[in-house]
Amino acid sequence: MSVSVTPTYGLCLLGDCLFHWDTTKRTEDTILPHLLSEHRIVIASMNTVYNMSLYLQYWRNKVHSLNLTEHLHGINVHKKDGGAPELYYMLNDTSEEDKTVRFRIYRETLERVLKQQQIERESKNMNIDCLFCPDKLTGNRFAVSEHLYNEHSFTLGHPDNLVYTAEFIENLRSKMARAECLYCDKTFRDYKTLREHMRKKLHKKLNPSNTEFDKYYIINYREFGKSWKTLSEDKDDNDVSDSRSGSPTEEAWSDWEGTAPEIKCLVCSVVYTKFTSIKLHMKSQHCIDLDSLCKDLSYYKQVKLVNYMRYLLADSHCPYCEEKTLPDISEHLLSHRHNTTLSHERYNDDRYLIPALDNDFLLCCLKDVEGEEVVVIPEDIT
Repeated sequence: MSVSVTPTYGLCLLGDCLFHWDTTKRTEDTILPHLLSEHRIVIASMNTVYNMSLYLQYWRNKVHSLNLTEHLHGINVHKKDGGAPELYYMLNDTSEEDKTVRFRIYRETLERVLKQQQIERESKNMNIDCLFCPDKLTGNRFAVSEHLYNEHSFTLGHPDNLVYTAEFIENLRSKMARAECLYCDKTFRDYKTLREHMRKKLHKKLNPSNTEFDKYYIINYREFGKSWKTLSEDKDDNDVSDSRSGSPTEEAWSDWEGTAPEIKCLVCSVVYTKFTSIKLHMKSQHCIDLDSLCKDLSYYKQVKLVNYMRYLLADSHCPYCEEKTLPDISEHLLSHRHNTTLSHERYNDDRYLIPALDNDFLLCCLKDVEGEEVVVIPEDIT
């Protein structure tokens, strides 16, 4: 029996032009080839376009087929065969108007993402079908992630790094329903063949280089135009293994193998695998008493505190006296011995819920105000 599928069409950037919209792909993966092939229009610097639909909507009201040059920069592209050059048009953030539009969309997107993450943190009513078995997954994000890891050795990363979690899982389910491998993106003849491939090739994991998944990780909204990978490169911190980077990541991907995660000091590059050891180090070497600082704080307040301190200390700013650009922050802390607590008002900002350090296992070691340890989900990608 054949199934009739009604084509989905999208509105192009120009006038009333309609194009076939592949609903299995991201908006940009559908619109960009159409704009290039049909209208010779290129949208540059895609890393600063956080919502393609809103971006197109803005320019659709500005651009008309008869006056492209008014808003788009024209470029003559010479053919390899020596024929007459073709005129292409470009939208990029070199113009002040375009830059302003992109940044406004970024701010609006960031606000929505932070609100959504807050909703998901507080929600205990998730109801999702498991990707790999008939079980219905209920409760909060930790319960869902714990099932995927404990029962199927599959991890999305730490739940507090996720956003749009239910949509993420449905996205992965759709890929698998199309017999697409979650890791290598190859398509197989049926679902059974796909599962056998993922089992034999150890592809029951996510590809860290697949930007399709970036939307679902809060770190990708931390700075305008910078993804987790760019932020990791900017840090140039060889002490931190990034489980979404390239070739050296087979070990970083395999928290499943039982390798103890490293916990990095707030101040220096020293790492330990035990929470008690890193706390003792920070207290003796930097006069930072993490237990005292976190006393009576809820888990999320502790997360804000730790990220706040990491941000400031990374810039050689003292989180206690707020003295800035110190030549030696470690020496300053040791000599001044600021044995005080930090006012909650200093770090009471939702932006400090975004991890300051990729794969920061210190956040997983924090305890809630009742003293019970937070569930730890091994981190594969941020």
